[in-house]
Amino acid sequence: MQKQSIEPDRAAAPQIKRRTLLSLAAASAAGSMILACPPSRATTAPKIKAVAFDGLTAFDPRPVAILAEALFPGQGIALSDAWRTRQFEYTWLRTMTGTYVDFWDVTEDALVFAAALLKLDLAKESAHD
Repeated sequence: MQKQSIEPDRAAAPQIKRRTLLSLAAASAAGSMILACPPSRATTAPKIKAVAFDGLTAFDPRPVAILAEALFPGQGIALSDAWRTRQFEYTWLRTMTGTYVDFWDVTEDALVFAAALLKLDLAKESAHD
């Protein structure tokens, strides 16, 4: 009798990208919230005043990574990755705690943190470039 493994077969498991998983989770949460709300009794349609898009998914980060690599040879990609990660984390934390900070302030805070993490000398003047 052969011994069967209880380990899951990772090759047979479906692969899903992190961004796709997050999108599905957000859509599921939003759908649950909509379904949990009672239907509105309004007789007129609400007026839409603005439509917003998430800049983290709309902008291509590659030019920033190329510039970071030019400024910090050998560490530009790591700087860009750490910067984007921290920017996303700071945005989520500040949103969840209700402490709004302007996009550019969040971006600068994240850059300063990422540079310090990698022990890169980031002069205050160049932080705005």
